[in-house]
Amino acid sequence: MNSLMVFLDAIRDHLDLHQLPPVASLDVSAWSRPISVQLDVDGLPEVARALLVWANTLDDVTASLWRVREGDSVHLSITGRTPCGIPVRVYGAVPFDARTFPDLPAGAKQTMPLYLLRDWTAPGEVAA
Repeated sequence: MNSLMVFLDAIRDHLDLHQLPPVASLDVSAWSRPISVQLDVDGLPEVARALLVWANTLDDVTASLWRVREGDSVHLSITGRTPCGIPVRVYGAVPFDARTFPDLPAGAKQTMPLYLLRDWTAPGEVAA
């Protein structure tokens, strides 16, 4: 069996093994780039919750946020590896809100602690 088939089988097995939130798109490029998963959920609490579900299935998880250049939305994402080592990036977008993201200028990317995702699962939370 060629390495691409092994790679695709490993991804399928991970998706089958876990009850993961709805996905809008899944981009599989190569071993050198993470699999990119766009969530199909709306709202900060829902996106945060979905990212935490994914985070619980991955190793070496880090979280980040990026306010798009136009400034009207923020992409929340996690990166990690499946237990068999496949790199994965999962993200979802939420509308920009200055109260939630007070120190995030348009175009800025920042790392963030995972606990913020837990805080945001309850509506009305503000970034530290």
